[in-house]
Amino acid sequence: MEIFFYAVSLALFLLAILTFVLIVREALPLLNSEDQLLLRNYWKTPGGLGTWRRRDLALKRVWSEHARNFPNSRKPLLFAVFLITAAVSVMFDPLWLLMGRK
Repeated sequence: MEIFFYAVSLALFLLAILTFVLIVREALPLLNSEDQLLLRNYWKTPGGLGTWRRRDLALKRVWSEHARNFPNSRKPLLFAVFLITAAVSVMFDPLWLLMGRK
């Protein structure tokens, strides 16, 4: 039964990642060229702490640009729902075992 909970959690987590990728793809043309370059080459460019900080700021700008330009989009809500339910389903497995013993 625990494999089932972990499989559901993994699927929900992958859906959250996919939803965030869709948000980035939708808002990427709205960013400046430096942020676009950072996000397009996210895994290719090596870097230290400064590069990670710039990538983090670029992702924050993606989120705010998407919220500003697509106010009726449900993708951020779907991202949050998938991420929260994935975390809850991981925590639900030990609770399921605990409640089953009583």
